[in-house]
Amino acid sequence: MDETPTEEEAQLAAALAVLLAADEKGEPLDNELLAKALGWDLARVGDCLKLAKERSLIWGSKGSRTPGPWFSEIEVTMQGRRLLKRNA
Repeated sequence: MDETPTEEEAQLAAALAVLLAADEKGEPLDNELLAKALGWDLARVGDCLKLAKERSLIWGSKGSRTPGPWFSEIEVTMQGRRLLKRNA
């Protein structure tokens, strides 16, 4: 059985790792700061965060900036921590 993560899962894991590290430092990120940390454009970050939110991997205050969805003070949920642990 091939357990290689898909590109989508790898992107989710990368974003969650950055978000978790920032959260543990007490410096929760928003889309713009996450994009800078990952070297991604805002549209890619928005797509990734949308998927993460749909899977209950993150929590954050929803904002109206674009491209959306836009979140501030993003935190990794327990489900997100489990996904990171599986992909470690």
